[in-house]
Amino acid sequence: MGAFVSKFWFMLFPAKEYKIVVVGLDNAGKTTTLYKLHLGEVVTTHPTVGSNVEELVYKNIRFEGA
Repeated sequence: MGAFVSKFWFMLFPAKEYKIVVVGLDNAGKTTTLYKLHLGEVVTTHPTVGSNVEELVYKNIRFEGA
């Protein structure tokens, strides 16, 4: 019964896709925060040279770090 109601609800109101872009100053912790959400632990990172774009999905939210 619950699966039927859920499918019917999403047919009436399709899920919207939200994209969050993480931007900030150098050494502000953007990459560290993305890795913490993705892996569940803090990873030691080195300063990024150039552009670093990563995408992860966390609790139905899509994060894109640039």
